[in-house]
Amino acid sequence: MYTFRLTKKVLYIVSAILGLFLLSALALRFYPTFSKLFAPRSTSPSPTSVPSFDVYAPYNVLILGYGGAGHEGGTLSDSIMVAHIAPKDKRVIFIFIPRDTWVEIPVRSDKNEKYKINNAWAIGSSDTLYPLKEPVYKGEEGPGNLAKYVVGQTIGMPIDYFVAIDFDNFKNAIDAIGGIEVDVTVAWDDYFYPVKGLENETCGKTSGEIATLHSKYSGFDLEKQFECRYEHVHFDKGLNKLDGDTALKFVRSRHSETYGGDFARGEKQQAVLMGIIKRLISLEVVKKIDPFFDQFSKIVKTDANLQTLKDLLTIQVSPSEFEIKTVTLSEANVLVASKSRDGQYILIPKAGDGNWGGVQKFIKDGIEKSP
Repeated sequence: MYTFRLTKKVLYIVSAILGLFLLSALALRFYPTFSKLFAPRSTSPSPTSVPSFDVYAPYNVLILGYGGAGHEGGTLSDSIMVAHIAPKDKRVIFIFIPRDTWVEIPVRSDKNEKYKINNAWAIGSSDTLYPLKEPVYKGEEGPGNLAKYVVGQTIGMPIDYFVAIDFDNFKNAIDAIGGIEVDVTVAWDDYFYPVKGLENETCGKTSGEIATLHSKYSGFDLEKQFECRYEHVHFDKGLNKLDGDTALKFVRSRHSETYGGDFARGEKQQAVLMGIIKRLISLEVVKKIDPFFDQFSKIVKTDANLQTLKDLLTIQVSPSEFEIKTVTLSEANVLVASKSRDGQYILIPKAGDGNWGGVQKFIKDGIEKSP
């Protein structure tokens, strides 16, 4: 996994093909270390260079968002989606996967265990808690390799690349481009958006009162008894101008009575992604591309390499030519709510726990039916 700072010349080349890169979640694929791998004369591919692979063949990019340092469960994936990109057909299909999806994860070379799918990156990140993982799932490359494997097995499609985004710093990148506009489909409120740093506040309650609450409530019902830990967020229907901090609240909110839950969050993430794309392909934002990527390089982890970028830059495409479609896994189609043996809320295939055939067919049909 690498990050690097792009030169202005390359940034302008990239801005010309944002339809390919930014539709796969903010230029997912081009961050090797500049000082080591990107010589000044290599800022753009030679017109006569021969790509090392078929640049028009479809590929899949796993996109993960996680809380980052300072958050409880900071390595758990808040959002999980796959961008299926078909350059020849000029299509991008985003596949949204609920984080509560119940899957098998290889925690040891000889053993799989059941976890929510959002644990894949976290398990790959911890060689201390999971020392007997396969070597490919250890070290710097471990989190991405494990997440790619688990998600690929779930959706029945190989994952070619991954990008993981630290959401806590993602707001800095949005601020660097002057904010974004998001089209909100319905007005909504969340009266229980957690305030960072107040997770353990007693809200003036005594130890006895807290003990009583723990005996009477559990889960979110218990959390709601500590109102000082939360703030009220509101969004109007229609176009909303969001700065980085507000955009982060928009995508991470879970407890709106009218527009809450993980499925609604998938729609919110899509709306923010589209807002970023529209902002970046505008003439005004091209002038601000340097500060955006300055921030972006600090928050992205990916397994792409420089040669991949140079090869893909041989494609001359226009962002407006690409069509975006979405496939969202939910209880409305192929998943059903259930509980794990230890009482966790989980989502399993309607065909039965571990039976992914119907889910994979649903995804395949969604991709093939896209024009």
